[in-house]
Amino acid sequence: MKPKPDEIEIESGRDASGNVSQQDVATVVASLEPDQLASAKARSHCPRRQLTRTEMFLFWALRLYLIFTLAVVMYQIWTVAR
Repeated sequence: MKPKPDEIEIESGRDASGNVSQQDVATVVASLEPDQLASAKARSHCPRRQLTRTEMFLFWALRLYLIFTLAVVMYQIWTVAR
């Protein structure tokens, strides 16, 4: 027979393993008013992560690749339209 959850588990929304499900979190977030949601997000703010030199290089390389690819696509559109 499965034991009944105690009041603390019921109030915290946790299951027997102690985890809160994604569905429970989504339900709570959906039920908050905009100002309550903004306040909750401000309290649980996580600062930006400091990137290493390698990660910065990779992100800049991806940006340059995107610009190059965009230029190629624009050139192709321009040549077809002529």
